[in-house]
Amino acid sequence: MEFDLTPEQQALIATAKNVASLPAKAIDAVLVLEERAIHDPSAAARFGFEGVGGRSSSTAEMLPGLEGSEAALASIPESNRLRARLLAAAVALGVGHAAVKHAVASMKKADVKPGPDTTVPHWALADGATDVEAARMLTYSAAQSLDRGDRADDLISRALEYASKAAQRAVDAAIRVEGTSGYLKGGLLERLSRDARTLQVILR
Repeated sequence: MEFDLTPEQQALIATAKNVASLPAKAIDAVLVLEERAIHDPSAAARFGFEGVGGRSSSTAEMLPGLEGSEAALASIPESNRLRARLLAAAVALGVGHAAVKHAVASMKKADVKPGPDTTVPHWALADGATDVEAARMLTYSAAQSLDRGDRADDLISRALEYASKAAQRAVDAAIRVEGTSGYLKGGLLERLSRDARTLQVILR
């Protein structure tokens, strides 16, 4: 199913692509893509990868997650892969944030209160949210290092690794909190889980 985009949506897409492109500050690109990925990780990844030189028209092998970003990912020039890793870390932050947000909303809807109830492991969600916050600080630090012109290769690689694993832990915690209904095929958490796993293996 496809929808026509409003002028405002087209402007947002253009802004995201421009911010993700090489001349923009890395921290700006991270902030924009992280926020976009909370609502649609696949679109955020596609915009980010196209912004660093990926082409949306080429053919590429399908990924288990981040549907629609495969072609742009496959065609990123080697010279831009460092920045692409940073943008992938930003998408991972959005995935983790979305999982935590979804779990908290589910708990509120079910009127679940924090406490010693072992049937709803609140501590697992708290740990997942903490991991995502730690990944955010590492990713922001890597982006600022890149903007200063420092050698940020190692820091960016660690940011992507930590952020993608933190996203997966946050999704796993959200599934534990929500129960089996959280992993229904086609559901939000099932999609976020696929995206988080894909982010752990790309751009290595």
